[in-house]
Amino acid sequence: MAPFHCFRIPLLVALLYLIGTVSARPFASVRLRKNAAPDTSTPTTNAPGLGSLLCVDFASALSASAMLSPIVTIIDKSVTMAAAGSSTVIAAVKSSAMGAAVNPLKFFSSPEYLCITGVYFATYACANSIETICTRQKRSSALPKFVGTSTANIATCVAKDVVFARMFGSSTAALVPKRTLALFCARDSLTVLASFIVPPQLAHAMTNLGVDAGMAFNSAQVACPVAVQLTSTPIHLLGLDFYNRTPGSVNLSDRWQASFRNYAPVASARMIRVLPAFGIGGIGNRLLRRKGISVVERMTSS
Repeated sequence: MAPFHCFRIPLLVALLYLIGTVSARPFASVRLRKNAAPDTSTPTTNAPGLGSLLCVDFASALSASAMLSPIVTIIDKSVTMAAAGSSTVIAAVKSSAMGAAVNPLKFFSSPEYLCITGVYFATYACANSIETICTRQKRSSALPKFVGTSTANIATCVAKDVVFARMFGSSTAALVPKRTLALFCARDSLTVLASFIVPPQLAHAMTNLGVDAGMAFNSAQVACPVAVQLTSTPIHLLGLDFYNRTPGSVNLSDRWQASFRNYAPVASARMIRVLPAFGIGGIGNRLLRRKGISVVERMTSS
């Protein structure tokens, strides 16, 4: 169970943010309505309870995460092994995929698969639950969802990469260098920027050029996270190099050269890796959540 200890703090941060989201509105309502007349409107008796909706949120997040995690697990493991010099990306992908096909039970119960599932479960569950709570409180979910999802995703991704570096890297160091952690945070910050901030602006620009709004948004939402991997890949490889080769033993120029040695295959793999998370996973989570909410609403109204 040691690999999962590093998830405690990130998940606690996401949980505290979620609690803050829930509690902030009631206190604000008390202040705003201090001198207001009592609400005499008839309460909605057939609305689904918050607990039922959150169960749908978590179930959708877990299902979508389990769906996309196999390919992400294989790619992340292969990239880490390639950075350590123990294998090439293609050879590691083939070996991991063959192992998963031959012994699926071992693969789906492995620490690396469970780590990846945990990362995306935390991300989707945070986004879903914040959306549910903000909808019930009749306020915009844009900022809370951005902050909460970014916090959960960046924290758990960095924790996951620390685990992968220890499991598949060439170093046996107990502690991960601060430079590695800082580079991992910078890498994920770029991904969050390309996933949440840039796509709406790019979609707006495409719409002004005559592109259909729906097509513009979907294209931008997929293209931006994929394209940013061209920039974030060297940062990721440099972070792994600081872990695999202790600081002081190699100069920075050699580290940059080592980071770009596997640039093409690693960047390609990371670009492919993004597609399940923002394609299969995102669409699956949204559809499952929508279907689950409709089922709960029918059960409540019957």
